[in-house]
Amino acid sequence: AEPPLLVRGDLVDDLPALAARAPAGATLVVFHTSVLYQVPDARRQAFVRLVGGLPGHWIANEAPEVLPYDGLPDAPNAALHNVLALDGKPLAWARGHGQAMTWFA
Repeated sequence: AEPPLLVRGDLVDDLPALAARAPAGATLVVFHTSVLYQVPDARRQAFVRLVGGLPGHWIANEAPEVLPYDGLPDAPNAALHNVLALDGKPLAWARGHGQAMTWFA
């Protein structure tokens, strides 16, 4: 009944204006999974600084070499895993687009 709003744009240049369109009283959530590897490092770092300063929450599910975090525990097995993080805090190992998760203790 209410299709999602899809907006084509740049994740750094256009995110502030898009975030400002969130309805009053709503909680803004920026979510991405397995996409930042396609973004050049300088733009990726600019995005991290930008999204970290927005009101609301940031949920990231990216490979540990794409968004590195200090002190991660070993992955549960040899398969490729992403790190699921909320507001820059790593919470779990996640497979691909979230097919399986292993929460950090």
